[in-house]
Amino acid sequence: MKPRIIKSFDEQAKKAIPSKVFFNHFSAIAMHINQSKNRFDLKSNDYFNRLKLKNRTLDLNLVKKLLWNSWSTEYAFKMTGEVDNDDYYKFALHWNFPQAYYTVYLGMTAFHETQNIASDQHEKSIKIFGNSVKDKHYPLPISFSCSGLHEEFEYKRLIKFNGIPDNFNGLSSINCIEDAQNQIASFLKSTRKKNAEVKREKLENAKDPRFFNNSGKFRKTFNKSHWDLIYTTIPETTILNMLYRLRIKANYHDIESFINADINFNRFHQYLSDIVSYLNFVHESYICKVIGKVEYEKVLNGFPKHLNESTANKRYELFEKHNPKTSSKS
Repeated sequence: MKPRIIKSFDEQAKKAIPSKVFFNHFSAIAMHINQSKNRFDLKSNDYFNRLKLKNRTLDLNLVKKLLWNSWSTEYAFKMTGEVDNDDYYKFALHWNFPQAYYTVYLGMTAFHETQNIASDQHEKSIKIFGNSVKDKHYPLPISFSCSGLHEEFEYKRLIKFNGIPDNFNGLSSINCIEDAQNQIASFLKSTRKKNAEVKREKLENAKDPRFFNNSGKFRKTFNKSHWDLIYTTIPETTILNMLYRLRIKANYHDIESFINADINFNRFHQYLSDIVSYLNFVHESYICKVIGKVEYEKVLNGFPKHLNESTANKRYELFEKHNPKTSSKS
């Protein structure tokens, strides 16, 4: 092989690494969720049992609108999985990523409306979700999180996790739940660091004097005390931060790494689909618990059945099966 061809091959392989790591990260989350035997049994969660309507002026039409938008977005997202063509999967990712995030975001916002805590700002909504995770409002499969200051991160609710191994490799195969939780911890860590870097950039643009050097300019190097000023403003890092990070990657330069990837795109789409479906199951179940079965079925049955037969309708059946006598308004 000629040197120029070898160099080109090596460059392509390097470009593909981030996508392979993301593939592992999301396959790990899907495994973590799917291997939880009681994931559909919400009655084991005290918060769910106490859950009541907190918005006394709730607009049910707004809840319907948000859920219908969520389901429409999920339908468009899942349509990609109906096409048996790897090249199609590959080039569909730039719209699949934001679709995956927005279907979850819209369903979560519909639930937030019932609790009178809804926000039209993504950062604030993600923070609300993080606080809910911190307060154990969610089932264990989606309650993992990361918090802490610079180089002092703490990982929570990853039962089999004992610290990221020194020899950890994001490209390693995932053979057990311990491997999966190592991948999740690594994803939480990199996402939290990325959030801090984004905040640093905003502070630099704002010319925050706390970070000026002796010359009165924004410092190029940060020590721990500088980073800690930023990390104290960053709430819990959760699965929603991960999905939001994926949504941000949906631009040409970031998507390029996936176009060069040597991964199973069909399987990657399925992993994302499993994660999205479970998050939507939880929020839809919470909404049903709050507004009652009669009102929820009106919303569900008003949406074209053929568009959500394998998604929202199926999730409602799972909710009814695993949580009998809990879907009436309390």
